[in-house]
Amino acid sequence: MLARLLLFTFILFCCELGIFLLLLPWTALWESNYFLFRFPQLAPYLLNHSVRGLISGLGLVDLGIGLWYAAHFRDVLQRWQGEESETSSPEPRESISRG
Repeated sequence: MLARLLLFTFILFCCELGIFLLLLPWTALWESNYFLFRFPQLAPYLLNHSVRGLISGLGLVDLGIGLWYAAHFRDVLQRWQGEESETSSPEPRESISRG
């Protein structure tokens, strides 16, 4: 149950962060943020369309990771639970008899 909750939280975090990074650089909030007022020498870099596109691309990658994990939810969950069961109860090794 804990693995399912952890995986769901990870998917939700990736999707939210991806949407946030995808849309934020193109809003008015980006053009009037704290860093532009505090450090005006950063304005040419933060308002550059290439930098905005780079940040939006990072958001697309993060959104893609979240959607991939959502599409493969059961497989990833089984893999995580399989690894947990192997570490919690290891199978006894058979002794090799030399004959």
